Amino acid sequence: MSLRPSLLLPLVATGLLWAQEPAGEPAPSKTLREQVDQARDRLADNRLALKPFFFTDFLSAPDDSGVRKTAWGSAELDLSAELHDRLDATAALVTNKEGTLLTVGFLDYHPYGGTIAPRGRLWVEKGFHVQAGRFDIPFGNDWQFFASKDSTTIARPLTTALIMDGGYNDAGLRVLGNDGTLNFNAFLVRGFSRGHLAGGRLGFTPFGNPFSLKGAREPKTLEIGLSYLFDAGRGGRKSGWAAASDAEIRVDAWTLRGEYIARVQDPGDGSERTRSEGWHLTQEFAPGGPWPVFFLRYERAWIQGPPEEPSPGPATLGSAGFSLTLGGLLQVKVEAQRAAGPHPALPGERHRLLFQAVLVL
Repeated sequence: MSLRPSLLLPLVATGLLWAQEPAGEPAPSKTLREQVDQARDRLADNRLALKPFFFTDFLSAPDDSGVRKTAWGSAELDLSAELHDRLDATAALVTNKEGTLLTVGFLDYHPYGGTIAPRGRLWVEKGFHVQAGRFDIPFGNDWQFFASKDSTTIARPLTTALIMDGGYNDAGLRVLGNDGTLNFNAFLVRGFSRGHLAGGRLGFTPFGNPFSLKGAREPKTLEIGLSYLFDAGRGGRKSGWAAASDAEIRVDAWTLRGEYIARVQDPGDGSERTRSEGWHLTQEFAPGGPWPVFFLRYERAWIQGPPEEPSPGPATLGSAGFSLTLGGLLQVKVEAQRAAGPHPALPGERHRLLFQAVLVL
């Protein structure tokens, strides 16, 4: 699905205008964040429960030759609508330099549980959901932060950027649920080779509450997850697999998150077979109040190609930075990176300083 990029902003503005405050007694002074949220709630009440979320980002970073460039990255409009007590529709339109695409769009049937957002954390509360359409594939734990508004960091870890080719999104069927201690998802989608791909993730949260979409810093005390996917071509021949283990720990303002991913791809004969592995450890510290959220990340990844091709060796990357939210609407992020290892995933400069601004409405 392709739309003109210029249609996104007018669509958001029109929705907010529909939900303007009715005339009457003057309302008490509110922050801009509160006004935007209340306008969204009024729109949901009056227009088929349609609830829009919009964000866009700008990035300043050196290119592969080391020349710094500042450019608009992408804009995303998330839409959710309640079609029935047990049936919702949700979508995410993403605009970038290549155009506008329906990146996420699915129907959600939930005999037990509440609404699920198009992207990010899935398990808001106890429930069971059956979804059909296009969605981000839950694999490991970094898939929860594909959208720039959901992530403290600017760059995705090498497990996502290198091993999973930037993150996996596909069309098909997904079933997921949560009982407060165990959560699961299982999916059947088209796959990398356009045959079929099956997989899933099982998560265990022994001490925490179910996930909350109201704040990215309000998850569980501890979660441990295991993921697996199997890819087959049109003829049913195995063309690849991937496995992951992940964990997230939260103690007051401190969060430690990590994942390990191994992936094997064999699209043709044995000479084309590659194996990729990688892991990362990410720490976040959120002191609260006017203070930013600080982070540190250390990660390694490597690719083993066919026997006749020399291995480039592991890629190692260390990152540190912060994310500061201003007025509840603007996220300002700074990230410093230091890379090592002769890997093609780390071209150009070995030291990089990234800046990003994310406007969230």
